[in-house]
Amino acid sequence: LGAALSRRRAEHFTPPHHHTNSTYMARITILAVLAGCSLVGSFSLIGCPHTLAVRATRGRRLRPTPLRALVMRQLYPVGAPLTTGNLAVSSVHTLYYELHGKADGVPALFLHGGPGAGCARRHAGFFDPTHYRVVLFDQRGCGKSTPRGSLEGNDTPSLVADCEALRRHLGIETWDLVLGGSWGVTLALAYAARHPTKVSALVLRAVCLMRTKEVLWLFGDRGIGRLIPDGFHAYSSACDTERTQQQQQQQ
Repeated sequence: LGAALSRRRAEHFTPPHHHTNSTYMARITILAVLAGCSLVGSFSLIGCPHTLAVRATRGRRLRPTPLRALVMRQLYPVGAPLTTGNLAVSSVHTLYYELHGKADGVPALFLHGGPGAGCARRHAGFFDPTHYRVVLFDQRGCGKSTPRGSLEGNDTPSLVADCEALRRHLGIETWDLVLGGSWGVTLALAYAARHPTKVSALVLRAVCLMRTKEVLWLFGDRGIGRLIPDGFHAYSSACDTERTQQQQQQQ
């Protein structure tokens, strides 16, 4: 379901001098994607985010952790948020965010899927509340962020910039962990590639890179539409209705 890789765990691994930080981070993220893909469908949940599925050590030797040590049957308990807030990131968009876990804990960022799904408080349950200071936020147009459903100025570079703006707003030097699921995987990789010195580790679950064939499988009649035909018909009908209404409004 996911895999974590870190640059700053175990033996404080330092990449060889002939590799730049960006190159090393790219290798880390590629390995994370491959590891994540290999686990999809095998386990219901990979838990204990501070326990790495694969560790980076001196000499770039990778030491797999026994998978039985990573399997959790349920999420961590989630209480009321430490705090909630809103952050204006453009003249149009304002993000809603919540902080959970330990007030002085290790900073971790959760990136939800969709695009458009929004966060739920249960997502904080992926993290040990006695160890992490967890940041959840609804991406542009999602959840409690406003304006809801807006596509104006809503693209990947803007969402990457939002992650960085939120980090600065909260006074966080570096994300010790960024966890992304589905579309959140794509956003996590884009953010880490753009700001490699601000991300120490990635956890990628339900890996989706938003390639054309993946989008067609998710939202087309030849993919998930074949597996759940009734549900897909209801979904596509609703999309057709909304598209017709938008066209009428434009006319």
